Amino acid sequence: MSSAPLSSLFVAIFLAWCCSLPVSAAPPPSSSAFLSPDGPFTPDDLLLRAADETLGVGHGVGLERLQMIKGAISTIWRSLPKSHAGHVDRGALGYALNRYFIKTYGLAVMGLEMDINVTNLGTEQEPYKEVSGFFAQMAPERTFSFEEGVAAAVMIEEFVADFERKILEEVYIKKGVKGNLKDEQLDSIMQSFVLNWYFHGDPDTIERAEKRPWAISRAFEDWPNFLVLLNGTRRSSKHFSGKFAKKVYEARQVTGGISNAMSVKYSFEDVHTLMKDFTRSFGNYSRSQCDSVRAKLTKMDTSNTGRVPLATFHKAALDGDWHFSESLAYLRHLGAIDESSSWHGPRVIIPNYIESASNCFVALDDYRLCCQSTCESYMDAFEAAIEGPAAEPDLILALTAKIIEENTEGEGRFPDALRQQLLKISRAHDGQVPLHGRLFAQWLHYAFPSECPFPHVSGSVDKYELPPNFERALASTTEMRKNAAARVPSMKAGARPQSRSNEEESDWMTHWIHEEELISQLHLQAPWEATALPILKNIAGAICFLVVLSGIVYVFGELRRVDVLRSSIDSDKLHFI
Repeated sequence: MSSAPLSSLFVAIFLAWCCSLPVSAAPPPSSSAFLSPDGPFTPDDLLLRAADETLGVGHGVGLERLQMIKGAISTIWRSLPKSHAGHVDRGALGYALNRYFIKTYGLAVMGLEMDINVTNLGTEQEPYKEVSGFFAQMAPERTFSFEEGVAAAVMIEEFVADFERKILEEVYIKKGVKGNLKDEQLDSIMQSFVLNWYFHGDPDTIERAEKRPWAISRAFEDWPNFLVLLNGTRRSSKHFSGKFAKKVYEARQVTGGISNAMSVKYSFEDVHTLMKDFTRSFGNYSRSQCDSVRAKLTKMDTSNTGRVPLATFHKAALDGDWHFSESLAYLRHLGAIDESSSWHGPRVIIPNYIESASNCFVALDDYRLCCQSTCESYMDAFEAAIEGPAAEPDLILALTAKIIEENTEGEGRFPDALRQQLLKISRAHDGQVPLHGRLFAQWLHYAFPSECPFPHVSGSVDKYELPPNFERALASTTEMRKNAAARVPSMKAGARPQSRSNEEESDWMTHWIHEEELISQLHLQAPWEATALPILKNIAGAICFLVVLSGIVYVFGELRRVDVLRSSIDSDKLHFI
């Protein structure tokens, strides 16, 4: 055989081997630890199976609850960077779960990412055991399906509920309660739970309040509102009202049809369910308190920069509004202060202050109950419209203009400096702007300065950290007087970000830091890419097959030609001999 057909055969074999390799060099997605389906399942079956395998069969997680979580997470999930299998990595999962709990309950769960800067979900440095311990058992490259994300949300809700269960158990022990509660005992147990939950970690305050319940409202001005909320939760709780009606019916059977609500008794699980309903509904109460603080700060922001001069902030405290008494050092630690301009001096960043530990109503080891972000509605609008992890600047500008027109009296215009910053972000990402990066969050802050927080560089602040002694976080009267006496320069009063001149914009954006941080290490893949990939893979496979087939046909053609030549040569030899 000549060298030409032999080399062609090697080429054909090499092409066949190449076509046997995967088209993408990306590693295959890891298999699910939550789900091991052994047959056809509907999405609802998968959700139930995921919850069962996460929590253990018997927790009674209903389909209605899972569907609620699914609906709340789905918009965020569709916009996250994903693998070719449609899975997200650990950083994106933590981001999605963190936003879900903040938006739904006002819960900042310890062990999830604290803000957009932190993606260390489940790392060894994380001090919180329950949530992070679960994820730390998985490989760092582990990816998660949507069903697994929903199951993780259910699991974390149960972690929080277990923590509250421990508080309730402590209350039962303190009160010497064993077995079921009578109706007349219920109010005392509920009120004691609220005290131990709200003042957890402050046993002296709890002890004083329980010894002198008549003095609670004097020392704790929100106590009457708490009681109203508690009684309202008791009346509106679907589980509890249903249990109550059933127990009254059973009591009537025993007493011969006489309705005697006083004879109704409640198990520990009944009371625990009621307390869970109370703590989850607390976000609605806290929202009004947060809105009140936000309204006061917005009124102080005469230039509409989302910032209040520290002088104005501390002057309000000296005038009797004790809420604004934090020291400059503590505000700096929380990331709630802008000191980038020597002309304007230190200024309190309104959304950062509102969403910080200073405005968390409950601070437990496992979670904080804090103010919800008013920027969520804007992010929801971007994610719902884009349905992917990134978009071109023109689309983002158009959506922003629409949001401005719908939510303000503006005309949907913004200064050229803000437009140029968005283009600069896109140039660093091949013409696309990642929706879940630090730079876009920073751009949103300048587009909506009073609603969207400024995203600090990772590790530079800790907005949820509480001081060992809160009094140390407060400024002294001397410090506040000194700050209040400082000069307060300002830009043109009432100028919205969309109507400022370029000179004003450049001065205002001195805090801008052009440093990107992404929540995910996965490629920014649009939804249609995941759909297109199998099609492209099949096309590539078909092309490889045709090339190999052509190569084989060519090789056999060469071999046939050689045989014919060889026969001809042999005939000639015989003829001459």
